[in-house]
Amino acid sequence: MVRRLVVATVLVSCVASAAEADWPQWRGPGRDGIALGATLPGTLPASLKQVWEVEVGAGYPGPVIAGDSVVIFSRQGDNEAIRCLNAADGKERWKDEYPAPYKPESVAKPHGKGPFATPTIAGGKVFAIGISGVLSAYDLASGKKLWRHDFKGQFKKTYPSWGASCSPLVEGSLCILGVGAKDQGGLAAFDVQSGKVVWQQTADGAAYSSPVAADIAGQRQIIALMEHHLLAVEPKEGKVLWKVPLVVQYEQNIFTPIVHKDLVIVAGWGQPIRAYRIAMTDGALAAVEAWKSDREAFFMSTPVLTGGHLYGLADRGRGTLVCIKAEDGITAWSSPGGQGQYASLVAAGDKVLALTTKGELSLFAADASGFKELGRVVATKRTTWAHLALVGNGLYVKDNSHAACFDLKGE
Repeated sequence: MVRRLVVATVLVSCVASAAEADWPQWRGPGRDGIALGATLPGTLPASLKQVWEVEVGAGYPGPVIAGDSVVIFSRQGDNEAIRCLNAADGKERWKDEYPAPYKPESVAKPHGKGPFATPTIAGGKVFAIGISGVLSAYDLASGKKLWRHDFKGQFKKTYPSWGASCSPLVEGSLCILGVGAKDQGGLAAFDVQSGKVVWQQTADGAAYSSPVAADIAGQRQIIALMEHHLLAVEPKEGKVLWKVPLVVQYEQNIFTPIVHKDLVIVAGWGQPIRAYRIAMTDGALAAVEAWKSDREAFFMSTPVLTGGHLYGLADRGRGTLVCIKAEDGITAWSSPGGQGQYASLVAAGDKVLALTTKGELSLFAADASGFKELGRVVATKRTTWAHLALVGNGLYVKDNSHAACFDLKGE
């Protein structure tokens, strides 16, 4: 049920802000945690002004926004449900759900039955993959299902051990993501219109990271952290351009690759964060380690890169916010520890927002000279592992049962 909490003028303000820049996919417009067109306040208020809240069910996918549409992907009972809400008041425009039985591994039971992967909005379509590997495409305006793959006839197991978690990347006419299970499947590309498989490579199995696209050394590349490797492929045919091993216990490669100039920065569970320089060598692209930081390690939380520095939640100290220089990996500063297991981070201008699993939202300066917290407030009292979304003044949060919109302008 939707709860209206503010007057119409605030609702109109949120919609107007949403038109400035969308949040259409995992980690925002550029898949890098940068909120284009958003303005963060100088400090956080003592409490957030909630615009609306809707009960939507469990799951970790973050909200995605295009224009005045908010798409939420979640679990309700034995079904996975995807719905489109009105950005102004949270009213439901359309909803589709399908049976999605899933039994998590015993050690993963606290994380529930998913889904885990954030949907993608592109070209008036919505692309979403469920925890058991069901990939669907919808028309954003009407909610009509356009095509679907469940991969049951292709792979003995349709998802890796802890559930499908790779958020789709739309590159031109292709929807690209990892499919299948460990040692089966790999990175694949689907035609966005028909769902037809355009290419699939088996250089490595699917993991839990999401691919990114970038131009490096004069070559367009799809960069993906897979089961045992960090690799890049050419987007049109899926030809592997380069790869380096990155092996972690239980294949828990989750970190989203970060691109800084000719560097690709990556981390894996129990591994130091490191950077590889991508360059043409003897007529072929190669990745050479440029630096690594034995001090900092990242597991599920991916830092945001702004002003030549990485701001993120390192594993040490029961969760420590850190600032790392992207060119050499040197840590510029660390916050007090105890920040938690996971945080989603978004940068806008000279500030960074971090939302932790405890539902706490903190604001700090994107300043390499030292940690300067500018406020901390409770966004939700329920656990949240979903990535926050920031559009204009509108902050969108999905916790373990509800989705909500807050007005950060606070006027």
